[in-house]
Amino acid sequence: MIDLKNVSKTYDEAEGPVFDGFSEHIDRGEFILVTGKSGSGKSTLIRMLLKETDPDSGEIVVDGKELSKITKAKIPSYRRGIGVVFQDFRLFEDYTIYGNLEVVMSVTGGSMRDSEQRITNMLKLMGIDRLHKRYPKELSGGEKQKVCMARALINSPSVLLADEPTGNLDPKSSAEIFRLLEIAHRQGTTVVMATHDIATADRLATTCRRIDLDLMAKRV
Repeated sequence: MIDLKNVSKTYDEAEGPVFDGFSEHIDRGEFILVTGKSGSGKSTLIRMLLKETDPDSGEIVVDGKELSKITKAKIPSYRRGIGVVFQDFRLFEDYTIYGNLEVVMSVTGGSMRDSEQRITNMLKLMGIDRLHKRYPKELSGGEKQKVCMARALINSPSVLLADEPTGNLDPKSSAEIFRLLEIAHRQGTTVVMATHDIATADRLATTCRRIDLDLMAKRV
C-alpha cells in the first residue's frame, strides 16, 4: 500500500538530515501511529505522503503510484484518494459546516449527485449533524476537528493522513477523535497518524502499529 525506500530529506545542511535512508512498508488497512520528539520528522513524513514536499532522494509509492512521477498537474487527482486531518483545522471560515463539506466534494471531484445524503450521513457519523448550519467560529476545538474528520472522509479515501489531530484538544475531545479514527480504520481505511501523545499510542498498541522515528537510523 505505502512503500518508502531509502528516503532522505534535508532542510538545513548545518542541522543535518531529517531522514537519511529511511525505509518502511505499510500494508493496506493498517493503523499506523508515527511517534517521535519534536523535529523527528513526523510532519515531514505526512507532507511527503501528501506530496506537499518531496524527498531529496529515495522512492515513495502510495497505492501503486510512484510520487516522483506525479506531475504538478496530476497532484490534485492523486490527493482525491487521500483524506487529511491537520492540527490547525484549515476550515473555510466563510462557509457553514455543511458548506465546508460540499465545497470539498466539489473541488476534489466527488460525486455531487448524492452529495446531500453523503454529507448528512457523514455529519451523523461524526456526531455533529446538528451543527450543519453553523460556521467554524461558532464551534469548539473538538467540534472543528470532527468537521475536519468528516471533510477528510467524505470522498471515501483509501488513505487517511492525520498530522497531530489532537494537539490542540482537551483530553475528552482527543479521545473522541481517536475513536473516530478507529471507526474509519475498521471501515477499511489505511490510517497514518503523526502524534506526540505517547500515552495514547501505548494504549492503542494492541490495535495499531507504532513507528517510532526516534529509533530510526536518522538524526533526532
